Amino acid sequence: MTLLALDADAIRTFAQGRSARVGDVLVTWPDDDRRVLRYRVEALDTDPASAPYLLHVRLEGAEVVARVGCHEAPLDGTVEIGYHVAPAWRGRGVGTGVVTEFLAWLGARGVRRVRAAVRPDNTPSRALLERLGFIEYGEQWDDEDGRELLLEVTLS
Repeated sequence: MTLLALDADAIRTFAQGRSARVGDVLVTWPDDDRRVLRYRVEALDTDPASAPYLLHVRLEGAEVVARVGCHEAPLDGTVEIGYHVAPAWRGRGVGTGVVTEFLAWLGARGVRRVRAAVRPDNTPSRALLERLGFIEYGEQWDDEDGRELLLEVTLS
């Protein structure tokens, strides 16, 4: 499984509702995952150097089957990640693959702590994170998603 990092131009192009080149492929961002683009553009506006951390995708042809990325660049060796797997690709190990690959990428760049927030009723995501060593350390209220459990893992 190979993740492709999106540069700032691609993130901004997708956020404008247009297709963008990812590697050699012209890609259209999936409608069911557009919300994340607004957040990543806000992160770019705050810190343009954060681009390499914000969005990585797994493609099948020109289809985005999964994405993973950080909410912002690392702060004191810590990041928060989010990920999404297209509904047709769920249950096939794609999520585990992209998160595992992304954790290795982060570790190679000096990130030591990775956090994630997940709704309590998102059993598949909770199970994926726990399999990868994430441990629950608290909870929070999110205005858009409601109650979220907070999990983290320390990278070696």
